[in-house]
Amino acid sequence: MASIAGLGKIGLPRLSENMDPEDARALRNYLYQMQEQLQYVLCNLDTENFSEELRGRFSGSLGKEET
Repeated sequence: MASIAGLGKIGLPRLSENMDPEDARALRNYLYQMQEQLQYVLCNLDTENFSEELRGRFSGSLGKEET
C-alpha cells in the first residue's frame, strides 16, 4: 500500500538534453509545486473530509491496534 511518507522519494524524470533549458526549468518548477501541494494536502487531511464508511474503518483499525 502506498504511503504519504514515500512522497518525498518521488524523483523528477530525466529531461531530454534537446529540450529548451527555459522549458525544462519551467516544467521542473511546475512539478516541484505540484509535489509540494500534494504533500501538503495529504498531510493535512482531517477526518471531516472522510466518508462515514472510511471514518468507521479507521476507527475500527485504531481500536484493534490498541488492544
